[in-house]
Amino acid sequence: MITIWHLFLFVLEVDWLVSARLNAKVVLKYSTACPFRIPSNSMVCVYCCEQYDDPKQYRLHVKTEHSDFNVDTAFAHSSNNYSEYLKVDCLDLACRICSEPCDTVAAMAQHLVEEHGKDINLKIEVGMQMFKLGPEKWVCALCNLKLPSLRELSRHTSCHYHKYTCEACGKSYVNKENLTRHMQYSHSEYKICMKCKKSFASCEERRAHVLSSERCWPQSCNVCGKRFVSRKLRTEHLAEVHGQKPKNYKCPDCGKVFDKWHPYRAHFILSHTDDIFSCSFCGLKFDNKRALLEHRVIHTKEKSFTCSVCSKSFSRKKNLIQHSWIHSEYKRFGCTICSKQFNQRVSYKTHMKSYHPELANL
Repeated sequence: MITIWHLFLFVLEVDWLVSARLNAKVVLKYSTACPFRIPSNSMVCVYCCEQYDDPKQYRLHVKTEHSDFNVDTAFAHSSNNYSEYLKVDCLDLACRICSEPCDTVAAMAQHLVEEHGKDINLKIEVGMQMFKLGPEKWVCALCNLKLPSLRELSRHTSCHYHKYTCEACGKSYVNKENLTRHMQYSHSEYKICMKCKKSFASCEERRAHVLSSERCWPQSCNVCGKRFVSRKLRTEHLAEVHGQKPKNYKCPDCGKVFDKWHPYRAHFILSHTDDIFSCSFCGLKFDNKRALLEHRVIHTKEKSFTCSVCSKSFSRKKNLIQHSWIHSEYKRFGCTICSKQFNQRVSYKTHMKSYHPELANL
C-alpha cells in the first residue's frame, strides 16, 4: 500500500536527482571535464557518436570538434533518467573561466561557487562519475585500482556510486531502475524473459523458452541484426558472413596478445596488478574471487548448496544446478534416432554410447 510518506520520499528522491543533474550541467559548462559514453568497450562521443579506443585522441576530438558544445546534448541519451550519472574524463581538470586546476569534480563545483558565484547546490552531489584516463589508461580515479579494460573500469567506478542495495541478496546498484530490474528478474515469484517480458514458473521453463524463441536470443549481429543463442556463434557469424576478424586483446603492459578476453583478463590481473586472490591452503592464485571460492572447497570439503527437493548437498553451486535437472519434467536432450528424451547430458551420452555407439562421437 502506497502511503503519503512513500510519496513524500519519492518526491524527495526525484528532487535530489534533478539537483544532481543541474549541478553536473553547470560543472560541465564551466570546466574541462570531458563527457563520454561506453556502450561497448570504446569511448563514444556524446555529441556526434564517434568512437575512440585512445582517451588522448578522444579528448583531442572533443576539444577541436566540439569547442562550442551544447551542454544539454551531453545528457540527451539519459534525458529522462536522472539517476544515470554522466561519465567524465577529468584528467587535467581545470576551470574554463580562470584556468584554475582542480583534482576532483566536487572541488571544481566548490571553486565555481566560491570564485565565480555559479548556481550549484553544494549540499547535493554533482551528477557525474569521475574518470582520469592517463597514460596507464584504466586506473580508477577514486581508489587507484588498475583494471584490464575500459568497460571493467566503468563497472568498477560505478561501485563507488552505488546507493541502492537489494535487501534479498545484498547486490548494489547505481540507480533505482537497475535495482528494480534486478528484483524483477532475480527475486520475483515468476521468472521473466528479459526480451519479451513473458513470465514463467521456473528458470527451466524460461530457459527452454529463450532457446526455442529466436527473437529472445540474447546476442545479435550489429551489422545485419540476426540473433544468436551465444556470443561464440555471433563471433563466428561476423567472421564468416561479414568478414570481421575476431578481436585480439593486447596487454598494454607487456604487449602479449590474446585471441580471447578471459585469458587476457587472467594474465593482466595475475601479472600486472596486485588484485590477486590466493588460496590460504596451497597458495594457488586466481584472477577472481569466485574461482578462489570454488577452489577452496577442495580443501574445506564444505557442501553449502542443498537440493530443496531431496536434500542432497553439493560443494559447488553449478553441481547443484546440474543435479536439479533430475527433478525437472523438462527434457533438454532428445535422441534423434529413437526419440527418447533426457533431462541430463550425461544420461543422453550414456544412452547414445549404449544404444547408438556408431553415432555417439558425431
